[in-house]
Amino acid sequence: MANRTVQDVHSIHDTNPQYLLEIIRYWKQECFGLTAELVVEKATELRNAMY
Repeated sequence: MANRTVQDVHSIHDTNPQYLLEIIRYWKQECFGLTAELVVEKATELRNAMY
């Protein structure tokens, strides 16, 4: 069975709520318990990945 998204959902903070779970999952898996220094490093990695 293929994954389907609902086309008529209401945006929350300009984001489709169906995608918020992916964001939450990422933060739980990748960023839980990081120190301030490691958060800065993670942000740098994400920024470099975007460009």
